[in-house]
Amino acid sequence: MSQALRVLVVDDTRTNRVLMETMLKKMGHLPMVAESGEQAITLFREHQPDVVLVDVMMPVMDGYETVRALRRVADTWIPIVFVSAMGDSQHIVRGIQVGADDYLIKPVNYSILEVKLEMLHQRIRMAEQLAEQNRQLIEHKAKTEEEGQLAQEFMRRLAALDKIHDPLIKLHLLPAEDFSGDLIAVARTPAGQLHVMLADSTGHGLTSALAVMPVLQPFQVMSQKGFSIAAIAGEINRKVKEYLPQNRFVAAILLSLDIENRLVEVWNGGCPPAVLMNSVGDVEWKFNSTQLPLGILSSDQFDGTVERYCYGEMPCQVLLSSDGAVDCADHTSLERGMERLLHSAREAAPADRLEAMLEMLEEQLEEMESRDDIALIFVDCPAEARVELVANTPVPLVEDKQGGVESIEWQFDLTLTAPQLKRLDVVPLLLSLVNQIEPDNVSIAGKLFLVMSELFNNALDHGLLKLDSTLKHDSTGMERYYEQRISSLKQLETGEVFIGLEKVRSESGLFVRVTIRDSGDGFDHHLLKHENDESDERRHGRGIALVRSLGNDMAFVGSGSEVQVNLSLS
Repeated sequence: MSQALRVLVVDDTRTNRVLMETMLKKMGHLPMVAESGEQAITLFREHQPDVVLVDVMMPVMDGYETVRALRRVADTWIPIVFVSAMGDSQHIVRGIQVGADDYLIKPVNYSILEVKLEMLHQRIRMAEQLAEQNRQLIEHKAKTEEEGQLAQEFMRRLAALDKIHDPLIKLHLLPAEDFSGDLIAVARTPAGQLHVMLADSTGHGLTSALAVMPVLQPFQVMSQKGFSIAAIAGEINRKVKEYLPQNRFVAAILLSLDIENRLVEVWNGGCPPAVLMNSVGDVEWKFNSTQLPLGILSSDQFDGTVERYCYGEMPCQVLLSSDGAVDCADHTSLERGMERLLHSAREAAPADRLEAMLEMLEEQLEEMESRDDIALIFVDCPAEARVELVANTPVPLVEDKQGGVESIEWQFDLTLTAPQLKRLDVVPLLLSLVNQIEPDNVSIAGKLFLVMSELFNNALDHGLLKLDSTLKHDSTGMERYYEQRISSLKQLETGEVFIGLEKVRSESGLFVRVTIRDSGDGFDHHLLKHENDESDERRHGRGIALVRSLGNDMAFVGSGSEVQVNLSLS
């Protein structure tokens, strides 16, 4: 025998109690005896025996009633065996039905009793092991749920979907499990351009949610610094490649909306097409996936080429969707799923299209469980900017700096030649440096970004690449302008752009002076003094008028290939 059992013997006959007690002691067990059902319940509560042997025929409380009572007071499973002289099937069946685990016929055979107790002991050990495992599982489940809730709250705060309040955005995210492998992020650049990202990690659940986290921080930070979505996609690809295992990647679609130029740019790596719909629900353009998902290619192999589309004078919307949404609409094919999504929105008003899609998807989910996370985003593309970025009154052009003594608090210069001009997104880099030098002057960041962007692009596009702004004026002009810009920039072999930034203190106050100079031929800037705003914008785009409205003073130098602008810090 492996271990002594505490055995409660319940029998109203003294001879039977003594016989059972003697056999149990001989077997090495620890017997305790009760002469009635009431006494048995009392001893059971006090000593919690391992096994109970119960006679059937007893006065007042018979064996059946005793077993029922014992089952009611027991906290855990305790094996109970009926011991009776009545061995017919009717009594055996009734004994099992009221809660007994076995049945012994009197007179009890020593060997049979010994084997029965050994088998019951094995069942007790198994029950104890199961109880312990169950306790551990319950504890583990509670701990996992607590950790899951903490992780959910952490990821919810990190993703900050509840803080996306951009008036141009409507979105919906439905995880297939507690955690979502789809991530939606929205940010504005210092120039007011809207950046939107939908990232979809392989699989779903916690592992997928963790895999998509590395894409959020570079998107937010680089957007706020003014980097292009091509540069952002490249940096995210580097991080995903660096941090995630080789079998993990992230499909993503990044969108940039420039309302001023009615320009939509999209980088699509492995996501369903972004669809541009007009006000009546017709599809005007599809931005298909032309790149591989993030994390597959090295930085040298990565292609950041974006697709551009200039929408017309009527407002429109762009739909971004995850493959889970398309699959839920129709799992037979991508094309059918997209068509069903678009069909559900086609007859709805633009403001109601998301709700119409969700109603259709809810009907689908009633018939089948979602196999993947579902994400939908509608981006409104207004015909005119809803928010006026520049509220300053335009100031006249002047060529001479204001009089008085000036002192320079800090200064740095940068000269870029053709190789750097082809690959660097320089303005966000300079803005980041200024923000570190002037952390208390964050209010000027937007103005500084706009001024540097407009003047730098003007120097590059017109001073070095000699592009014609009038290309932008017809319906397809902006696309042709960017195509010519990309082509000319690839062919650029000579030329340079100088950028100078300095913080100046003078009698009139504090200001940042921006100097941009290109090695091109320049232009007759004296004509600008004699042109009105309308002709100015017609000939030179919105750049000069915008910079003129932002700066306290602006001056062209020499042939017009150099320009200086002062931005007040007062």
